[in-house]
Amino acid sequence: MGKIKQRRQLGQRYDPTGVSRRREDRAEGQTQSPSAGLRLVEEKITSVLAEERVCGLNTLASLALEEQGPACVVKTQLVAKASALLKDPSVEVRLAAAGALRNISAGGSDEVVEAMVQQEVLGPLADLLGDYRESWSSATTDLGQEASRDVDPMSNTFVHATHLLWNLCECSEEAMNVFNKEGLVHVLLRHLDPAVWGHTMALAVAECLLCVSENNPSAESVLLPVAEDLVGFISRPKEQPTDLHFATTVIGTLLNINYCTSGSNNFQLVLKVLATMLEPDPLPLVTQYASDSSGCGGTHLSMTPQELEHLILGQQLALEILSNICCPEGEQKDFTYDHAFNCNSDEDDWDECEDVPSGDEEEGMCEGEPMEDDASKSTLAPEVHEGISHFNLFEKTLKKVEFPEENVLQALPTLKFGPSLLTKLGVLRTRALLCLQNMSSALELKELGGAELLYSTWVKLAITVFQNTCPETELLEAATGAMRAIIDRLRQDQCDILASISQDELKSIFQAGVSCPIATVRANVTRMVGALGCLLVTQTPEKSVSSGSVFEVLNTTTEFLFKVGAHDAELWVSAEALDVIIDMYSDDKTDRLAHLVHLIDRLRGIQPGFKAKHHQQRKRLGDHRALVLTVRDNLGGFIKYKGPRAGKFSKT
Repeated sequence: MGKIKQRRQLGQRYDPTGVSRRREDRAEGQTQSPSAGLRLVEEKITSVLAEERVCGLNTLASLALEEQGPACVVKTQLVAKASALLKDPSVEVRLAAAGALRNISAGGSDEVVEAMVQQEVLGPLADLLGDYRESWSSATTDLGQEASRDVDPMSNTFVHATHLLWNLCECSEEAMNVFNKEGLVHVLLRHLDPAVWGHTMALAVAECLLCVSENNPSAESVLLPVAEDLVGFISRPKEQPTDLHFATTVIGTLLNINYCTSGSNNFQLVLKVLATMLEPDPLPLVTQYASDSSGCGGTHLSMTPQELEHLILGQQLALEILSNICCPEGEQKDFTYDHAFNCNSDEDDWDECEDVPSGDEEEGMCEGEPMEDDASKSTLAPEVHEGISHFNLFEKTLKKVEFPEENVLQALPTLKFGPSLLTKLGVLRTRALLCLQNMSSALELKELGGAELLYSTWVKLAITVFQNTCPETELLEAATGAMRAIIDRLRQDQCDILASISQDELKSIFQAGVSCPIATVRANVTRMVGALGCLLVTQTPEKSVSSGSVFEVLNTTTEFLFKVGAHDAELWVSAEALDVIIDMYSDDKTDRLAHLVHLIDRLRGIQPGFKAKHHQQRKRLGDHRALVLTVRDNLGGFIKYKGPRAGKFSKT
């Protein structure tokens, strides 16, 4: 599942007070530093009395719920001291230690997790989990999130330890190595059956397995022999959101170890479970919760808030899995270049390509070899197309892009589970947009509901992103990426539905492409606008390209692309704009248009600045290096090619 790598969504953490301090502080408008309580914590967790150690660890767990709590804790040696208590003789102390460490790892950044690893949390954690190899039984198989920790401290300790292991392995290669060396996958597998261990424990185990099975041959060698047993879990009847969430998580593990992939006997079962997971619409349920909890409704809730959270989390994962299914391993979706000009034709303006590595990945770029544009060629297996169509997975994905009404958005932050539901819905929406992006690139137009549905989706996204307040970075990136993919699909299929678009409709998009502080969003807008321009050029007769309403749109589009190409702070975003200009004006029917917009003179004016920025930024281009080099090598040749063709109109 490595195509979309998302930082995990936090579940309900260890809250010894029963009420999140962070929520209380937010409601009261307070900002409290946790550092003041750390000295007291250290005194208590080193006490000879078990009750004092539990008290200190519970305080540490509460401090870790604060926004800056985890970062403050790892600056001390409290992680090492708390880790040692994972082997305390008292089961209550072990529970409190596992819960506190889980909170620190869940609330902190990758740097916090690495600091925990350096403070030797892994050894005691592995020893603790190793104790669960022996035969034991849970006091209850119905251990839900609301159950008191005193009901079954040994089971709760295992759940917190599993979440801690998951957090560590997600961020730390060293943690993954310890996981493999200690054979902890066997411990996890032993506790995977919800019928034996309860849903809370089984789901924690399944989520941890999903993490540690990705690109991990050691875990894969253990999981493959028992893969049919895992298939048995997803074949069971699934009626409750927790059951569906669990089954979807197991599917992710099976796909990680390349079992149940397309072509296998169980692949249709995988798609069926994903479709079942995505079938319920969480928005009416969230609206019902907001209405009932605020005293405006009075109807009985059809789903508890905890079940609703499981539903949304399961749908997030289902969309991530579906998105990866629609983006086969090794297929490049980001950039394609369908034109190239000989960079050696303009040696006076450009440096030789001495800084291009000799490796295969960029070999031959100086010779201007074109990069194959195969974005329109679907590499998905027939059974993927068949299953997505049969189970209406595109329609189900599209439904998850929607968001609650404004009155619900205002009510949720004041309710107990409201902030958590609101956050999870935001992530669900982002995952749906990412999935929509991959589907638009991989599926045929008819499988996407046709041109009219795609265009109406594009319009809705444009309103959401460019006419309403949309401050979330991930949502902006996902939405503009989906819009770009939709336009690319319409362009590849030569749909004429966009031919009537006006420059007024594009104004807000142009504004965002220039002023948005997020480089990825500016790049997505630039590519999208360029694709629109190319589509108009392709579908418009030569005489109409340089006159009337089409000329107005193309002229405004060109102005926008030049503004980005000349002034964007990021060289690679400028390169996107210049590459799009070359693409749009490579069509010979644009020769007169090129003359009217002074294309060649303006490109010549941009060359020196682009060259200077390349010298300044070439050491930190990262993944965008191929794009910048391609534009650098194509621009001079394009000017020499297009210049005479546009120049002939200056004589008429």
